[in-house]
Amino acid sequence: MRKSRDLSRLLDPRSVAVIGATDTEGRPGRIVFEMLMASGRILFPVNPGKPQVLGQRAYASVDELPPDIDLAVVTVAARAAVESAELCARHGIPYLIILAGGFSEASEEGRALEERLRAIPAAHGCRILGPNSLGLFLPSAKLDTIFVEHGDRALAGGGGVAFVTQSGSVGVEALGLASNTGYGMYAFVGLGNKCDLNELDFLRHFGRDPRVTCCAFYLESLDAGREFLEEARRVSLEKPVVVLKAGRSAAAASAASSHTGRLAGSSLVASGAFRQYGILSVMDDEELCDAAKTLSRVPPAQGNRVAVITPAGGYGVMCADYVEGQAGSTRLSMAVLQQSTVDRIRSFALPFASCHNPVDLTASANDDMFCRSIDALLDDPGVDILICIAFLAPPEISDSLIDGIAARAAASRKPILVFTQYGPFTDNYLRRFYQAGVIGFPSIRRTVRAAGLLVERAEILAAIRMKP
Repeated sequence: MRKSRDLSRLLDPRSVAVIGATDTEGRPGRIVFEMLMASGRILFPVNPGKPQVLGQRAYASVDELPPDIDLAVVTVAARAAVESAELCARHGIPYLIILAGGFSEASEEGRALEERLRAIPAAHGCRILGPNSLGLFLPSAKLDTIFVEHGDRALAGGGGVAFVTQSGSVGVEALGLASNTGYGMYAFVGLGNKCDLNELDFLRHFGRDPRVTCCAFYLESLDAGREFLEEARRVSLEKPVVVLKAGRSAAAASAASSHTGRLAGSSLVASGAFRQYGILSVMDDEELCDAAKTLSRVPPAQGNRVAVITPAGGYGVMCADYVEGQAGSTRLSMAVLQQSTVDRIRSFALPFASCHNPVDLTASANDDMFCRSIDALLDDPGVDILICIAFLAPPEISDSLIDGIAARAAASRKPILVFTQYGPFTDNYLRRFYQAGVIGFPSIRRTVRAAGLLVERAEILAAIRMKP
């Protein structure tokens, strides 16, 4: 069994050494050091060829560093990175991040270098993230070691998702796209080749962090599989755990092995195994981001009956088709409205509106009709989830509808999800919904899939609570 250790000095270090810090434009050592300069931490640039880096005193070697440094970010190439890591470990630095690639994913020589890295924690008691890692990004802690463009400004609002990824590019590209419409990220962790710290270490840490409301993982290989599953079941009682396990097919498994130098398969990752241990399994990066975004903010549904409200009848029909089809791994159904609900909506809707589910208020509806209809649908005991098709194009519907839906979402125990489109302004409106506390998507398919995940989350909670 892997020994657990508090990771706070890694994730929120007081002092950081940057091995290979430089003022040369475009180099990882420059990018990382500049980002850390904005964090307010005590920094120690290490560069044998420069007395200063960006105006700060530089140290010629690790041996010259003062004691009691929390973290070293190693930005030099593979062979020099191993030598630097050995020096940092002997110097007593407890946490190391190795950004360089060129290890087991690249060649036999690289595999031998990685084996040297693997030996360091056992010999010196330090912990290593990487190699081949993009490092860390925690907006709330103002910690960023990612040297590629990653939508840092869009993600800097903070949130509750801990996003742990074995592939740096999958992580930064998926999150960069998700951030266009609002994404509440608490932490990004690039695992890389996992010579030491792995997904279990971060599941244990984030599972116990009350600021984290959802743990999301992209994994190509699974280390300590049984322990990971058991820990996921414990964590899932408190917060959702979502996993995208890539490398399911033979071709993909071979590609994953080439990518990270690790075997992608695991006998423990069989069909249904994740669900038995409280893990929600997704198929691609879009699903991973959508699931984490939804589950980090929206409570589980207490049933699978969906009501739909729309000012555009065709979209209501398509939404009903998606609901009555398969959404994720959970079958949803269209709610049958009580006659009192239908009569209530009819009392203020236009004469030509359709007041059965899906409720089509037509493009002549106004904000008041929309909000009063939402109230009626939420009050119906036969409705478990409400999907609002919130189009801002109709002349009598204004931006005030965003606040109206948000107020009802905050007050209701029933989940409310939004689908909206508004041409080139779609992302902006989805972001405004998110900032108001409402989860929305730019397609019916993704909205209905999110509704299915809320039902699946409730089913998983019920199942794992029944197990001793």
